[in-house]
Amino acid sequence: MMQRTQIYLPKDLKTKAERLSNHRGIPLAAFIREALEKELKKASVVSENPLAHLMRVVIKGGPRNLSKDYKKYLYGE
Repeated sequence: MMQRTQIYLPKDLKTKAERLSNHRGIPLAAFIREALEKELKKASVVSENPLAHLMRVVIKGGPRNLSKDYKKYLYGE
């Protein structure tokens, strides 16, 4: 279900978005939704729990020194 949302954009940003959405042949609202979805996917990767990342590293055959140097892999120390 869609919900109506009002946002304020600087004129130049709106103009650029309109041009690109016209070029792609989609409505401005669809363009904004796609851009927002893309950014939210990026953000979910960044905000992911570091332990979940480590688990994937281990499952994929992570470094042999993981148990000894886990802080390096978790916190970059």
